[in-house]
Amino acid sequence: MIISTIKKIIRPIMQKLRFPLATVSFRSVVSLDSTLGEGVKIFDNVRIGGCHIASFSYIGSNSKLARTTIGPFTSIGADVICGLGSHPIDFVSTYPGFYSKNASGSVWFGNVHDFEDKKNVHIGADVWIGTRAIILDGISVGHGAIIGAAAVVTKNVPPYAVVVGVPAKIIKYRFNKELCEKLTESEWWKLTKEELKNASIYMDDPEHFLEMIKKHK
Repeated sequence: MIISTIKKIIRPIMQKLRFPLATVSFRSVVSLDSTLGEGVKIFDNVRIGGCHIASFSYIGSNSKLARTTIGPFTSIGADVICGLGSHPIDFVSTYPGFYSKNASGSVWFGNVHDFEDKKNVHIGADVWIGTRAIILDGISVGHGAIIGAAAVVTKNVPPYAVVVGVPAKIIKYRFNKELCEKLTESEWWKLTKEELKNASIYMDDPEHFLEMIKKHK
């Protein structure tokens, strides 16, 4: 009881020292091997392990993310699950104790078999992930993509695609092909804060926005 109370007091202090440019709820846990960029916000009861989250992205309450790289300006809703491991489906058993001696929550039966149960997840810049979405291990989500609420992502998502459902499928793209390519190539999320403030007046007009940032490069 005393140790638990001490941990609750110390944790937010340690997280503030470790991630001085981010805002992390004292109810959340971020592993020390993770990195959080400027302006990142982590809401309540989030668990983050081995993740690298770029500037100005946020993670909604009760989400669990592991081994995930997230680009800047990405919006992740509540109860999202990402990169929590997988099991073999072509072995005799899916039980971890039959192929790994390091798997948590299982008893090892003495043999190690070749199976990568923990693959990294890559999420681009300016991605929007809806509440209760699940992203399986090894998935890449392109810049500007949208993942609908409660979707289960089993395949890579192209830039600026909108995917929904179980399993998640592409229903549309946010813009025409040419504009999607221009936005991706512009890498606007790498602009400085001052440059983005000046260009933000055109955020509701992608074509003018691209013209604006092109002039100032």
